[in-house]
Amino acid sequence: MIQIDATSWSRSVETLFGEDMFAAVGARRRDDWRLDALDVMQLRTDDPRGWSTVSAAPGGGDYGAGPGSPFSAVTPGDFSAAFPVSRRGAEQILVTLQGEWFQTEDIPDFDAREAELTSYARTILDRFGEDALFFTNAATARENPHADMFRREGSYEGFTGHVMDCGVIAVSATEVGIFWGFTID
Repeated sequence: MIQIDATSWSRSVETLFGEDMFAAVGARRRDDWRLDALDVMQLRTDDPRGWSTVSAAPGGGDYGAGPGSPFSAVTPGDFSAAFPVSRRGAEQILVTLQGEWFQTEDIPDFDAREAELTSYARTILDRFGEDALFFTNAATARENPHADMFRREGSYEGFTGHVMDCGVIAVSATEVGIFWGFTID
């Protein structure tokens, strides 16, 4: 695990997250991480380090915290659809968010770019330290948190009203990160 800084974080987030995506981190202030995750999803908190955030809606606008936000209706109970996933699986899911349907076959030049994309995902997750916990709504993790998420089936427990959404929640003792992609139509 390497030490990361604002520059390596920004480069990784900007490479992996663009339109129809969400990447934000907030402080962990409560025993129940779900409440902090909800604050991050609904943009009610700022990144404690002041680092880059992405909340890019279709057409380049911000998802924001209002009724148009994909997470506006999420409640703490919805996190029952967030399954533990290994660090390696979380890295793989961050990479698969590059594909339109969150599958590697939908990522242009995936074979040539796999190592690079995985490196960016690893940098993002390294921020949360060695003891971090990771969760996903990719249904494959429900049965096997150590499954190969590059070769998982495309079934997800949706958190939003979009056609499909998938992501990773990273939880450390001090921070909670939400990294999500959306298929709009």
